[in-house]
Amino acid sequence: MSRIGIGVVGTGRHGSRYARHLAEGDVRGARLAAICRRDREEGGTQAAEWDAAFHRDARDLAGDPEVEAIIVATPSRFHEEGVTAAAEAGKPVLVEKPLAPDLATCDRIVNTAEENQIPLMVAQTSRYEGPVRGLIDSLPSLGEIREVSLLLRSEDRTHMRGVFRPELDDGGALLDSGVHYFDLLPMIAGPIERVWCERHFIRGTAIDDGYTALLRTSAGARVVVDMGRWGNSRHETIEVVGERGILLASRTPPSLTKVVGRRQVDLPFPDVPGTLVPTMDDFLRVCRGEIEPPIAGADGRAAVAIVEACRRSAGAWIRLE
Repeated sequence: MSRIGIGVVGTGRHGSRYARHLAEGDVRGARLAAICRRDREEGGTQAAEWDAAFHRDARDLAGDPEVEAIIVATPSRFHEEGVTAAAEAGKPVLVEKPLAPDLATCDRIVNTAEENQIPLMVAQTSRYEGPVRGLIDSLPSLGEIREVSLLLRSEDRTHMRGVFRPELDDGGALLDSGVHYFDLLPMIAGPIERVWCERHFIRGTAIDDGYTALLRTSAGARVVVDMGRWGNSRHETIEVVGERGILLASRTPPSLTKVVGRRQVDLPFPDVPGTLVPTMDDFLRVCRGEIEPPIAGADGRAAVAIVEACRRSAGAWIRLE
C-alpha cells in the first residue's frame, strides 16, 4: 500500500511535532510531503531537514499534487484559512484544537468542509491518552454519574518562554486548555446544559491564565473544572463519582484507580506514549474511507460552544443551545 502524502500547515512549536513524526516514519502508511510556515526562513530550513517541499502559504501547499491530505496546526485564528485551502483542493483535513477561536468561525469551517464534501477531523488529542481511554471504558461500572471534577495545574507561559508574548498564546487558558476538558465531559457525564464560570487574570494581562467553571448536565450531574497556569509544574486529574464507586484518573503522571467504599484498586489502561501518532493513525483511516471522522467538526464546535458560554457567564448561569 502506497503511503499517503501529508502536508502540514504551520510548523511552529506544536505543528513541528506532527511534521517530525511523519518525517521520521512514526505514522505507518504516511509520509511528510510538504510544509508551509509564515516564517519562511525557518520553514525552508525545516523542509530541508525533513526532506519535504516548502510552500509559501496554505493554498500553494494544498495545490501540490504530492499532498493528498492536510494537517492544519497553526494558531486557531488561522485555522479557517487552512481548512478553506484544503476544501478548495478537495483534500481531507485534520485541524488542531481548538477548531476555531469562536463559534461563528467554527460554523464557517464546518460548512466549508460540508459544502466541498471533504472529511474534517478535529485533533482533540486528549481522547487518545491512556488513562482517559481507560476511564471511559470503566464508566459503566459506576452506574449513574453524579459528579465530575477536573483539576489542571500547568506551567505559566511566561516561565516557559522567559517573557510573555500574547500573540503566541492561543486564546488563553479557557480556550487553549479548556477545550480538552469540554470535549471529554459529554463522553463522561452526558450533554452539558448550563455553565457558570469565573475567569482568573493572575498575571494582569487581558488573557486569562485560569478559570473555575461549574457545569450541569441534562441528567443533573454536577461538574467542576478548575484550571490554572501558575508556576512551573504540571498536574492533571479527573475524578468521576458514580452511584457504585469513584474513578480517579491522573494524566501526569498516568494512573487510573477505582474506589469502592474505602478500598482502592489500580486499573489497567492502554499504554499510549504519545497522542499525536494515534490521532494521525485514525486520520489516515478517514483518508482511506475506512471510517468516518471519529472527532467530527461538530465535536470541535461543541467544545468551543462551552468556552463561549464560560466567557459570557461572568458569574451568571448560561444555558447552552
